[in-house]
Amino acid sequence: MGALEFSEPRILQPQDDVSGFCCGTEFIDQWLATHGLTAKEHGTAVVYGTFISPSDGKQELAGFCSLSSYAVARSRAKGWLARNTPASIPVILLGMLGVDARYQGCGLGRDLLLDAAKRSKAIAEQLGAKALVVDPYDESARSFYERYGFRDLGDTGSMFAKL
Repeated sequence: MGALEFSEPRILQPQDDVSGFCCGTEFIDQWLATHGLTAKEHGTAVVYGTFISPSDGKQELAGFCSLSSYAVARSRAKGWLARNTPASIPVILLGMLGVDARYQGCGLGRDLLLDAAKRSKAIAEQLGAKALVVDPYDESARSFYERYGFRDLGDTGSMFAKL
């Protein structure tokens, strides 16, 4: 097999087929199947997907992430994040990030995270948000986010990176 070529992330559309997606983490797969195509319509998140076109030409979802507005209670934050902020600190939530098991280990998770951070920074410059927040689902995910500069958000279990 040659080098894999993934599309640039784009907003998922209702006609996109996500039925074959499986990242190996059931609640992420289930969230995508249940909410991924309707989250934008419902105003809860915007889901970005990257695709690959196998030899049959049909696009397959290779990975996705979701972004939404969020707030962190100042009482739960420390240091820089809590300084000069209202009681509810505006942040952006990277709510879901998943890479299909067939494409794990290709750097796609990193690429999706960097794209989400870039989009979040652009949003923060127009709207106002102090950080990108994630809720890692296990220690492996926590280690992944730590490699990209995310730090613990107090005792919440969440992590954040400055925008």
